[in-house]
Amino acid sequence: MEIHWAIDMGTTNTLVAKWVGTHAITVAIDELADYEPGWHTPLIPSAIYFQSGHEAIIGRPALAAREIISGIDLQNITPLARSFKKTLARASQSPVARIGTENISARQCATVYLRELLEYCAEYERNNGNIHPTRMQRFAQLIRFWRKQGQVVDLTMTVPIDSYEPYRAELYQITRRLGVSRFHTLDEPVAAALGYGVDLTDEKILMVVDFGGGTLDLAIVRTQPTGGRDTGQKRARMLAGRGTALGGETVDEWLADFACENLTAHQYTLRPLLVAQAESVKKDLSNKASISDSSFFVLQGGGRIEVTRQNFLDLLEAKGLYSTLETLTEAMLDDCQHEVDESEIDAVLLVGGSTLLPGVRELFERIFGAQRVHYWEPFEAVVKGAAVFGAGFTVDQIVHHDYAIRVYNDAQQRPEYERLVKRGTGYPTPNPFETRYYAVSDGQQFFRLPICEVGYAGRTALNWSRRMNGNEYWVPSDAEESECVIALNEGDTLKMARPGQGQQARLRIDFAIDSNRYLCATIHDLLLQRDLRTEERVVKLR
Repeated sequence: MEIHWAIDMGTTNTLVAKWVGTHAITVAIDELADYEPGWHTPLIPSAIYFQSGHEAIIGRPALAAREIISGIDLQNITPLARSFKKTLARASQSPVARIGTENISARQCATVYLRELLEYCAEYERNNGNIHPTRMQRFAQLIRFWRKQGQVVDLTMTVPIDSYEPYRAELYQITRRLGVSRFHTLDEPVAAALGYGVDLTDEKILMVVDFGGGTLDLAIVRTQPTGGRDTGQKRARMLAGRGTALGGETVDEWLADFACENLTAHQYTLRPLLVAQAESVKKDLSNKASISDSSFFVLQGGGRIEVTRQNFLDLLEAKGLYSTLETLTEAMLDDCQHEVDESEIDAVLLVGGSTLLPGVRELFERIFGAQRVHYWEPFEAVVKGAAVFGAGFTVDQIVHHDYAIRVYNDAQQRPEYERLVKRGTGYPTPNPFETRYYAVSDGQQFFRLPICEVGYAGRTALNWSRRMNGNEYWVPSDAEESECVIALNEGDTLKMARPGQGQQARLRIDFAIDSNRYLCATIHDLLLQRDLRTEERVVKLR
């Protein structure tokens, strides 16, 4: 039986699952995992401790190893790396760990982390889940190792809604180097919808709230069977999605700041210690079964700072957590208002540890009604859904970000962006689905068409405005440009067979998006009356 593996690599924790022929199961790698006490889920900390530039330990042992760092300084880079996923998504070459004088980039961290994790998966498969094999089993295991049995070659990894295409590309390149021959990515909310255990024999419209350690993602998904009820073939289509970089780690920082405000001195010195304890305090105050209504930060020397559950609720309210959830929900419903009404949503699925924060479930129950809000798979739904997808569940997705051509605004003496692909566009598109005309200046020998990916970066909207030519333009502030824009093909230039002549349109470009999510372009020279490029792939879209 072919094995379909899935990995949900979160900012804080990672889960592994596989397809076992009829359903997906979460794989418990006991050497790496901590068990979440409320749900007994095997969570592998997304942590890596480097012993050299290429050797490291991961998961629970990595967190234990941090104690051997002499004089832990959590404000500086150490051999221990956590939250490397955030950096991998935006600046993969930036250092996130250091061993001696050697800096280790987010890309190196992710590569070594996944290498170790995939080796553990292969070992798990060779042992058939047996943690303590007999002597004969060890011998058989050695034979299977020589034959490369159990090696992970089919893998699906989940990605946040608001991640950019370079993040998917990083994961693809890393896994290919590690021997994975069939690799797919799937948006986390879509995976949650597939893995939540909702009855999918009939069409369903599901809203997924995926609130983890590093991101908050929301999506509306339509699932429907195809080919009849008994074929097992199903299809999911994403109708809308929103996301922002708000997660459990952000809440940890808020709690640490709250504790610092209750200190009379040494706030700067003690803050790293408070940040390290904040996750535990957060879990205490989020646990509805907890006997106590308060939790404590423990200071050096035996002092304590008390945080009550009401303090915590007030803090979340003051920091805008609940208003952010409501705003993103309203924006997403607006995005798909022509296809689905709020009353048509069959279920709201809560996923991720941060959905256990006090007041979160209650907020969605107030908006949608308690009978529609489900919360029984907060940790495992995403990774199980990715395994289901790897086994053949078809997903029709949409383009999640805007894509624009960067042009120069002579009046404002600065770049601006001409929108080419609007978020929410389904693919593949007709060919062409968009046609643009461009002039080439006198004597100009090269033509450049810089395509940029434009995300919201936590905003609810960007100020696109339509002009007389019918196209939409956006002139961002410096902050908006740095946070929302990633250039995808800066060096892609076209040499003109004959230099530009005047200001009349010289090039006609027909754009389309193919079934593999590539933006393709046919470039026609109006002067020479011939195609310079035909249906050429320009960039891959998100």
